[in-house]
Formats: sequence, structure tokens, C-alpha cells
Amino acid sequence: MTDCTSMGCIRLPEQSAGHRDTAVGSSHHLTGRLVIGEGHGRRLGFESHLEAKAAMILAARGETVSLVEQFLTNWTDELGKALRHFVDFVQTKVDGERIGYAVRPTARVSHEYLLKLAHIKEQAVAGGILSDFRLFTEKEVCPVEMANASQFHAVRRPDPFGDKIATEVVRNLSGVATIGQLTDAIGLDGMGFRALVRLIRSGELEMVRHEVISRQSQVIKVRQL
Repeated sequence: MTDCTSMGCIRLPEQSAGHRDTAVGSSHHLTGRLVIGEGHGRRLGFESHLEAKAAMILAARGETVSLVEQFLTNWTDELGKALRHFVDFVQTKVDGERIGYAVRPTARVSHEYLLKLAHIKEQAVAGGILSDFRLFTEKEVCPVEMANASQFHAVRRPDPFGDKIATEVVRNLSGVATIGQLTDAIGLDGMGFRALVRLIRSGELEMVRHEVISRQSQVIKVRQL
């Protein structure tokens, strides 16, 4: 979809690829939309704060090729009754695996719920629909990963000017450097910092330590630019 204005033609995000629409509002829990993916991206809906965090984290992982919400799978309970279940998220990975995630706070995870997920997982894996089906609770939210995922999401739109200069600076990088040193070499302050975050997201740069991205963070070049 495009929106042509006096400023030019703007490519809007693709519609959600989910099998059902997520709620647009609730008086009891958070609902909303994210735009994920490269370029103009694609819309992805969520229906809780935990789902929003899960989506941000999963979308930011380098192993993720695509992420789809509310994925329909059919299954049969122990009495032989045919049922439908919408998997909260399905992550397609670089190696071709499709991992389903049920997102739920631990306080709402009962024995009956786990039994239901076990039945769905068994049938989805046997049918080749999923490679695995996992439970995602608040315990899976790493504060460092969440903070970095938020940074990746905030700078997802490319900047042709800043990105070009950052790439030229990083191309000459040998050994370890801090984000601050590279930002200063780029000479564009925040624009340069954001360009470097995009290079970490795309895999050209790699963090030396597992930490929140900052000017003090050390990085190395892992791909030839």
C-alpha cells in the first residue's frame, strides 16, 4: 500500500499476516500494534504488555527471519474433539525452524493449560506445522535483551546519510572499539550512534559483552562491509 503526498510516495507497512485480528482496545489489558521487519515493514498486533515485550525481543533476534502473531493451528483433545488454537507468535528462523510461542504470565499458567499446550505441541510438531512450541513468561524477558530490542526498534528506519558514513568508518575498523569512539569518528553525534546500533542489529558489528548498548560498549567487526 502506498500514500502519495506532496512530499513524494510513501510505502506503508504491510498488513498483519496473522490468522485473526487482535483486539484494538481493552479496559483490562494493553493492546496495540508494532511495525517489524526491514524496509517499510509489516504490522504486528499484541494483546498484552508481555506480548509486546515478547514480540520486540523475538523480532530483534538475529536468528529471526519472520514473526507472525495469532497463527491458527487445529488440534484434537483427548476425547477426540476437533479444536482450534491461535498460537500467540510463530518465529521462523534462519535455519528454517518454526518455533511457536504461547505468551502468558506465570500466575496464569495452570496444570490444565500446560496439558493443553502439550497436546497442541505434540500434534503441531508431528504434522510438520511447528518445529517446537514453547511457553514464554515474564521469566523469559531478559532486561538487557529487552533494552537492546527497544533500541533496535527505535532506529529501525534507515538513514542513508548517517548509515553511509558509519559504514565507511566501520569498514576500516580493526580489533575492538567502543561505540563512543566510533560515534566520534563518524562525527554526527546521535545520528552516528543510531547508525551504529543498526549495524549491530544487522550483524556487521558484534557486542563484546552482553550488556545494554551504550557509548561505553565495546564492539568488533564481524562482516566485511
